[in-house]
Amino acid sequence: PCEKPLFLSGGSGITPVMSMLRALTDRASGHDIRFIHCARTADDIAFRSELEALAARFSNVEVSFVCSQQSSAWQGPTGRIDGPMLLRLAPDLHQRTSYVCGPEPFMQTVRACVAESGIAASQYHEESFGGVSNSTPLKSAVAGPTCIHFARSGVEHLCAPGETLLDAARNSGLYIPTACQQGICGTCRTIKLSGEVAMDDLGGLSLEETAAGFVLACCSRPQGTVCIDL
Repeated sequence: PCEKPLFLSGGSGITPVMSMLRALTDRASGHDIRFIHCARTADDIAFRSELEALAARFSNVEVSFVCSQQSSAWQGPTGRIDGPMLLRLAPDLHQRTSYVCGPEPFMQTVRACVAESGIAASQYHEESFGGVSNSTPLKSAVAGPTCIHFARSGVEHLCAPGETLLDAARNSGLYIPTACQQGICGTCRTIKLSGEVAMDDLGGLSLEETAAGFVLACCSRPQGTVCIDL
């Protein structure tokens, strides 16, 4: 993600954004990270202990929880997320790029908050529970056949039109770890040994990783014959 990501989740929508956060902290990326999770009650906050531990360990990670129901056991922010609350929790919202996931009513509310705040569309990305993102679609594949050679596995795969490296690996019975499947978290990065791909990277690779030959399998389409270190 960008240097100042805001991860905003509601309910079980925390799972994909949690994967992105873990990918960044595992790499000790140094990003200025703001993480806000909205739940019904304190007991419903998923990954609470892990998030609090990450915030304590990394000075660049700040975590907030919001509970929609009042309770004597909860002294933190209470109520439904709205524009004023979002700005209180993330005063530098306009400087951040937001990555959002949650139930559709939650997403609609966040979209409205972001629109009212005048945030640029390029600073907002979301994932629905069905995995449909509002981010820019993958670039078109080249005309004609494309082929992927998985070097370590000794497997060759003739790609269907529009097939990504991740799709090709799965269809060949090969495993590539993945999380967000949007080019954001970097979990699916793999080394391209030769050939060209069209990649829609939304920040999942550092400049150093790109220079070293890494590509993101979830959002890369082969442009002709490609050899992958897998």
